[in-house]
Amino acid sequence: MKFVTVFVSIMLSLLIITPKANAAPEVGLMVGSDSGINVKMNEYKFGVGFDDFSFTLDKTFNFKDHPHFYWGVGGKIADKKNDDIKLGARAVFGAHTKVERFTFFIEAQPTLYLIDDVKVELEAIGGVRYHF
Repeated sequence: MKFVTVFVSIMLSLLIITPKANAAPEVGLMVGSDSGINVKMNEYKFGVGFDDFSFTLDKTFNFKDHPHFYWGVGGKIADKKNDDIKLGARAVFGAHTKVERFTFFIEAQPTLYLIDDVKVELEAIGGVRYHF
């Protein structure tokens, strides 16, 4: 549990201390592999999933010629139902579009889990975020 607390503290610190603090935060809901809350500030995304209680942090990059598509890298820590802690490195591939003050998005997230049982899982989410 101490590891989870330290990991969450680091994630929140990275979200607060971003180099470009000019964009307003986006907060919303996500469904899929991790159903829960999704927050985006600038190019950083933070998620809290409630299915297997997980925390994610990703750094995203937009494709230069295609502004509705993005990719990224990040990490995930999850507490699976059988009390196993899973730590994973992941890539993010997604698409998003803005409609007034809302952003609708979908993502594919291949994740390499590193602790206990090394394996790769393809995860996916979709959701909506509100711009403040």
